[in-house]
Parts: sequence; C-alpha cells; structure tokens
Amino acid sequence: MDGMDTRMKKARCKCRTGCGSRRCACRRNNEPCDAACGCADCHNPLNGVDVAALSECALYNIETVKALSADELATPCELPCEHGSAQLGQLLKGYTCKQCGTPAWYSFCWRTAVDANHTWHCNVCGMCRDWREWHCPSCNRCTYGVSLPCEHCGMKGRYADWV
Repeated sequence: MDGMDTRMKKARCKCRTGCGSRRCACRRNNEPCDAACGCADCHNPLNGVDVAALSECALYNIETVKALSADELATPCELPCEHGSAQLGQLLKGYTCKQCGTPAWYSFCWRTAVDANHTWHCNVCGMCRDWREWHCPSCNRCTYGVSLPCEHCGMKGRYADWV
C-alpha cells in the first residue's frame, strides 16, 4: 500500500483502463492506488512515490520528474529571493532559503524556481498560477483577482460563500 494510511486517502478508483490518465480518481487527487482500490492492471505513476514530499506541480508532472537524471536533479536553479541557488532535486520537495527563510519549489509550468508564498499549482487547469489567481467552479477556469468577479463568467471572487 506504499505506506499510506488508508483513513487519510481521499479517493478510491475502480479503473479498468490502467489508471494511467487523470481520469483515475486516485491520480486526479495526487494519490497512489492501493489494495483497497478496485482498479485492474494499475499503472498509476504515483505508485511507489512519496507524494507528501513533492510539490503539486511535481506530482502533476510526475512522468517528467521520474525521467530526470542524476545530473538534471543536481542542476542549480536560481532562488526567487535571489539569495543563491538550490539543486533542482531539492526544489522538487520544497526548499527554504537559508539566508531569508523564503520557501521555494520548482515549477515545471514556468521552468523556474518560484516563491511558495506567491505561487500555486491548479490541478484542474494543470498550470502554475500567481497567488492572486483562483479557480472558478462556475466556469471551470482560473481567473485573476482575489476579490474580483471571475473575468470569464462574472461569478464573485474566491472569498464568496462557495469556497
């Protein structure tokens, strides 16, 4: 079961097509499949991965993460706080700048290290977003402005009653 507590698991899939796409409930929730799932011929790429250690963007791009070589994981990436660099492998799991304490992680969407306080990854849209953006459940698109209506459908901002 990959060491996961079954009481904490959000999803249980019953896939008959191998759990290889984001249609799989487990994969959509960034979880590996386990013995309690009813899937057949499971190929969930999150199986055997410590999902708690990786950023949302890394989990969404898990095939790319698994394909990284040791040299690529050792590649230095400039920190968003500009206090030096950290290895890509460190940024996949989240990294805190030793000088200023700014948390950072690597965005595959933007191909750079980002400030964890100002960036998030939308698993519905599959893209990293600025902290001022939110995902509108009405039109199912990300939109700008934490207190503004959705620019696509006019629904009120993310602090409305539906959150």
